[in-house]
Amino acid sequence: MKISKILNNNSAVVIDENNQEVVIVGKGVAYNKKTGDPVNPAKIQKTFCLSSQQLNTKFQEILVSLPMEEVAVVGKIVNNIKMSLGRPVSDSIYVSLSDHIHYALKNYEKGIQVHNSLLFDIMKFYPDEYQLGKKGIEIIQGETGVALADDEAGFIALHIVNAETENAIGTDKIEQSTKIIEQILDIVRAYFNTEINEGSLTYYRFINHLRYFSQRIVSHSTFKNDKSDENLLQMMKTTYSDSYLCAINIKGFVKGRFDVDIGSEELLYLVIHIQRAIFNK
Repeated sequence: MKISKILNNNSAVVIDENNQEVVIVGKGVAYNKKTGDPVNPAKIQKTFCLSSQQLNTKFQEILVSLPMEEVAVVGKIVNNIKMSLGRPVSDSIYVSLSDHIHYALKNYEKGIQVHNSLLFDIMKFYPDEYQLGKKGIEIIQGETGVALADDEAGFIALHIVNAETENAIGTDKIEQSTKIIEQILDIVRAYFNTEINEGSLTYYRFINHLRYFSQRIVSHSTFKNDKSDENLLQMMKTTYSDSYLCAINIKGFVKGRFDVDIGSEELLYLVIHIQRAIFNK
């Protein structure tokens, strides 16, 4: 492997045996080297080959100012996420987590603690990702000795959720979609003047649906309208009248707040999920 670009003493871009551009990291791996020089494979501790040139470029920009210790932390956290989650995760997680953890550690040094106002909702709506966030701050403490607050576990969870979305829509939109989930649940609670059993399977399925529904809203995706759905909705309107009217309220909220028409197919899904969550049938 030969160096095509030096990032710092501990990281470089190389062309591997498959003629692919990869990022290598290792203590002193690029020290006293120049473009075109071969690298010592024994010094390579981690190799990154991200899924797109755009991600590769962003990651390289971040690595320039990233200490080796932090690169190792990010690698361990992402490995744990990919092994534990059981769902596809975009390589964008390397970029976003590297940047976030770098500044989280800098804030810690300065005595700054950033409060995560969505922490409670993150714990409720993204329990798997939150537990991985908790494991993430354990890894950080084990590698650096820095004990970050649970707020940071929540922030890491948001980065994981973002990496699970198609094309990684961005943590700002994930935060917005998280708020939408709570707002929709508030509409349901207010309409029926009742709490929803958060321990039930129907609640879990409802939340899982709202996760993707809310992400489509903030991404301004196009929702499907289908004649067969319209016919079924008319039947639902009679059979599950309260759930139907509650779903209509949600549709109005989404249209008024985000100028998104959720369409007949999504309205149908909402009626079904609301009916099951409230009446458990």
